[in-house]
Amino acid sequence: MVSSKISALYYYMTDQINTIAIVGPTCTGKTDLSIKLAQRFNGEIVALDSRTIYQRMDIGTAKPTSKQQKTIKHHAINILEPNRFFTVAEYVKIATAAINDILSRGKLPILCGGTGLYARALLEGIQIPAIAPHPELREELNKLADSQGNRALHNKLAELDPVSASKLSLNDRRRIIRALEVSMVSKQAFSQLAKKGNPPYQTTWIGLTWQERALHKELITKRLNEQLAGGLLEEIEALWKNPSYQAIISNSVNYKEFISHLSKNESLEDACKLCIRSNFQLARKQMIWFRARSFVNWLLVDGRSSEEILSSAIKLLPAYLLH
Repeated sequence: MVSSKISALYYYMTDQINTIAIVGPTCTGKTDLSIKLAQRFNGEIVALDSRTIYQRMDIGTAKPTSKQQKTIKHHAINILEPNRFFTVAEYVKIATAAINDILSRGKLPILCGGTGLYARALLEGIQIPAIAPHPELREELNKLADSQGNRALHNKLAELDPVSASKLSLNDRRRIIRALEVSMVSKQAFSQLAKKGNPPYQTTWIGLTWQERALHKELITKRLNEQLAGGLLEEIEALWKNPSYQAIISNSVNYKEFISHLSKNESLEDACKLCIRSNFQLARKQMIWFRARSFVNWLLVDGRSSEEILSSAIKLLPAYLLH
């Protein structure tokens, strides 16, 4: 049941579905499934993740291991140092080039990750304004939030772009600042610039999720323990020593929760509890986001082996890939 290069070229040159997207909450086995599908169907993987895009952030992001990356070629990971935020427009440019390259070589692009905004911009045809970051403006807006609170930022956005403001929570400072930045620099509301076009690819969407929240939490806890044993604290400490990395680390789950512990202000036990809670909250947000996409085919992972999940995923694929 291995797709040939001829069939891969067939979907590249016709209107057949020509990408697969593996999405869903953190800690559901997306990486494992994507690699197995890539091995079975002559594929390469493009990450849909806003943190594996960074170099040096390996353990905390659950980035595919060196062995996994050698087994199957991965794209859109390890792109830049974690010294600045990566815009969605930048991601789309890199990921689109990777997908088109994979297709041109007769292979199957498999998108894998849990960053919904990346998935939407890349695969649903959302046109994100390519406004370059303006560090001085961002610093000014951050100072405003530090002195007057996030509500002051949110109110400012509501004046310039009420549509975007209605979709962003007060706590999402980074995205509020980005929407303000785009609106202020372009002199147009961010929501007006971020328009929806036609999807650039036909995609089979496969979502992985847990039915039992308690089992999901157990796996999140187990993974965190494995990350700690694998050197997570050492990775965070090394990154935190570089002042230019601190903004990213302070906004990344599995990193920000341990900063207080490393500065001796919090016990490791308390930091771990906070980290597990952050992961569970992240999973819930990811699930809400992807559940709103009616085209996602959901597979439950509770009590199922990786081979059983693979078998179910294969049944969702278009027939021409199975010949």
